[in-house]
Amino acid sequence: MTTLSSLNALPALAVTPLSNASASVASVSATASQESVTAAASTIVTIPSMIGVDAPVVYTPEGKLANVAPTVTWARSSTDAVTMAMAGNYMSQSISGQFSGLGSALLDRFKTTGNDFSQSVNVASTGGVSGLEQSAQSPQGDIKLTVKTASGVEVDIALDSSGGTLSVSMHSSGKLSDAERSALAKMADGFQHAIDGLSAVPPTVDLSGLMDTDPAVLSSVRLQFNVTNDGPNNLAVDFSTSSAARTLSISGAAGKMNVDVDTSNSTLWGSDAQRNQAIASYLKQIDNATARGHGNAALMSMFKDAFAQMNSSDGTPSQQLAGTAYAPWLAQSDHAMLTGLADFSASVTETPVSSNPFRLGEVDAFSYQLSQSTRSEGNLLKGTISQTQQSHLSASYHQALTGTGAPLLNTSKSSQSYYYMQINDDADSTTQIATEKGKLLSASLSQSSSQSTRQSEYVRGVLVSDVTTPSSSSQSKDLLALLKPLFEGGQAERNSDSWQQALTGIHSMVLLGATTN
Repeated sequence: MTTLSSLNALPALAVTPLSNASASVASVSATASQESVTAAASTIVTIPSMIGVDAPVVYTPEGKLANVAPTVTWARSSTDAVTMAMAGNYMSQSISGQFSGLGSALLDRFKTTGNDFSQSVNVASTGGVSGLEQSAQSPQGDIKLTVKTASGVEVDIALDSSGGTLSVSMHSSGKLSDAERSALAKMADGFQHAIDGLSAVPPTVDLSGLMDTDPAVLSSVRLQFNVTNDGPNNLAVDFSTSSAARTLSISGAAGKMNVDVDTSNSTLWGSDAQRNQAIASYLKQIDNATARGHGNAALMSMFKDAFAQMNSSDGTPSQQLAGTAYAPWLAQSDHAMLTGLADFSASVTETPVSSNPFRLGEVDAFSYQLSQSTRSEGNLLKGTISQTQQSHLSASYHQALTGTGAPLLNTSKSSQSYYYMQINDDADSTTQIATEKGKLLSASLSQSSSQSTRQSEYVRGVLVSDVTTPSSSSQSKDLLALLKPLFEGGQAERNSDSWQQALTGIHSMVLLGATTN
């Protein structure tokens, strides 16, 4: 039999703290009872009173010390703005928290210096758990900003959060001029806005501040942004801008998108009003496609932001069409018949999902493409311009027989009553212009659209109906005929209100969504 003696009647444990108080580790020794015990006697277990005794050492199931304060190690001791920002961020468990204010703090350094810079902070437990082990399940972030100046100097900026370490670095391949340092510092807020948007949950696109640069000082800007080990929030972004092109690719758990803009032919750029009208028309088309194809709302919101920003103001138009001696300038009427946007291609594709375990081949999917291309040829006397806009939607989704929501599908027949919808749409719009000695000879517009909707109805897993409904439309217009009375009446020459209203109306006609929405 085992008996327990009074807790307070027995000798207390002797507790001796280690010299390293920060570790909070104690060595404990106890003196065994000297009372004689016979073999036949009961075993006596003495449990000392813990009153006035430091808390016992606690180990994890893996044999490592628990509840131990971490060790923080800095690469260099400093109180500069970047280090202070890192000091407030390094314990954050989110990517947005880790990089908060760091991008702008790094570029702000160019206000006073162009010197190289680096800093890092590592967090590790004194109990033997490395920073890598601590961060095994934490998000990992990697950001690179590469800027090339017109003089040929390359500036590389990097931010990294991984394995318990937060680090930043800034390197220049050569000496920067005052104008170059000022231009880099001017990008500080834009760089931070881009970081904050992409690291948010859900992510957003805010790249405008990286495109608002003077090409005479900074020739190109590239941003690479990657988040891994963050499940559905993983994201890979590659953005670049220069005087010749803008490119953007984004991929994540929900899907991927690409927007490429050819900025080399500035003669095509219209006024701010024309460009804004064209962008608004395209955004409306994207909304229509999202609704018709049941697109992912968050992904399509990012796509709209990306499309609008990538096609934003391009600067001052040139007066010469690229690659040709034709048309040293475009008249108001010519610009009204074009979108006012640079040529582009844009696409967004959702990650396909097989939501019906009974029919895995029925995939929920969404894919949408938009593009514009322009051709011009001729000489100083005469020439032609042809601009074509195109869109394509391909989508499929499941829909409940009643209501507008998605059905709850599983392997039971009772769940297998639904519609399976398949969408296939195309649209195009082409404007053709011919001039001679600055005079408009002909101008025409042709547009067409086609839609196909296939609806398959299942009741308890049995196909009871399969109907495809096609539709199409097309039209052509003589744009010159619409303007001819205004030319003859002198309205164009006087730039009257009637003339401006006519140009605005024609610009609305040529946009892709004018007859296809």
